[in-house]
Amino acid sequence: MSKEKILQLQLALFFETVENRPDKLMGKIDDALEGIFNNMPTILPIPADAPPEIPRVIMQSSNGLYQCNIANSRIDFTANFTNSGNSASIQLESFIEKVRTFAALIFGLKKIVRFGFVGQYFFKNNDPTKRIQSKYLKNDLGDLEELTIRFNKRFENKGTLLNDIIEINKGGFVENGNIQQKGVIIQRDMNNIPGEPLKIEDVISIIVSNENKFRLSGITELF
Repeated sequence: MSKEKILQLQLALFFETVENRPDKLMGKIDDALEGIFNNMPTILPIPADAPPEIPRVIMQSSNGLYQCNIANSRIDFTANFTNSGNSASIQLESFIEKVRTFAALIFGLKKIVRFGFVGQYFFKNNDPTKRIQSKYLKNDLGDLEELTIRFNKRFENKGTLLNDIIEINKGGFVENGNIQQKGVIIQRDMNNIPGEPLKIEDVISIIVSNENKFRLSGITELF
């Protein structure tokens, strides 16, 4: 495998009002995304008084690449690239194209007050804790078993105040079902401060104008 790769990309949309029948969204999503969720959907028997952010419906593609979780208060569209052979740039561009279609549908059905665009990345390294320490800490703290770095740089785009949250820690994943890889996992989470309902054109514009931050080249500078 390459020394670095995208593990996962995710779009999260948060509803202004609770969706009492998230199962009714399944057919519309399936049609809009041309049947990429070709596994039988799962409808979970969640009690009505359970927290609204818990998914009630899970849609998946048979190859494990795409997943959509629908809760009463939010919906998440995720692409998992752990075992994908495509280049990172193609993965990102393809996901953003699907996000355009997905978001257009959801914004047409629900008012959205918050969005999150999240990327998770892996950098192969035999001593990930030492690597993080040497990059971010001035003082040598000795032999650390664990080290997590988290910071947030707020910025404004299209009149919207945004968080740019970076979290860095050691981690690993199983490649092709049997090869454990060890290294540094970096997660970037760009999301807005909740307020008035968002416009889809502004959300898409924000994602596209910050696309380079989610490319491997934009993440590598954090490693």
